[in-house]
Amino acid sequence: GYSSASKIIFGSGTRLSIQPSK
Repeated sequence: GYSSASKIIFGSGTRLSIQPSK
């Protein structure tokens, strides 16, 4: 899964950015 930092880049959501992507 992507790291929390990567989630912010993808913009999936700040709430989801706290936890790693599955």
